[in-house]
Amino acid sequence: MRPQVTIELAPYLHDYLYHEFGTPRGEEGVTVKSSNDLGKLIQSMVSVSDRPPRQALKDHPVTLLLPIQEWNHFIFRENFIYIPEWKQRMLQDYIEASFRIRVREYFVAGYEKGYKQDRIIRAFLYAYNIKNNALNYDAVKKYDYRNRQRMIHEVDREIQASLVP
Repeated sequence: MRPQVTIELAPYLHDYLYHEFGTPRGEEGVTVKSSNDLGKLIQSMVSVSDRPPRQALKDHPVTLLLPIQEWNHFIFRENFIYIPEWKQRMLQDYIEASFRIRVREYFVAGYEKGYKQDRIIRAFLYAYNIKNNALNYDAVKKYDYRNRQRMIHEVDREIQASLVP
């Protein structure tokens, strides 16, 4: 049996992790790979205990299947592993930030190719297999709107700074 940990994560971020790690949706959990930066972070959050940890399951648990490597196979076999609540919060924030960056990159690439916002949103939701109830069309549209507003403000500040002698 592969070592695994369970964490709480919003449903649309479940889909994001399945996509990022290339795990088929029917699997028992997300197969974490250490070749991925996100996978390295997840592995760094794992704690070890000689007793089973007491953690309550939340509303949206996701199972992460960890890779076995030469340095950790004894640790995983001889101990109980888990991600403490405070590290889960850090991990949730990082995954959310990573997701938002991915959305921004997707829109930038789409706009460079000349696609309309509607087509980019639909392509993103389809590519990441994000169900409509987990993260809807309007939420992705808001991400794009906020990113565009930020870029407009940055350009505005740069222009104003260049005018001041």
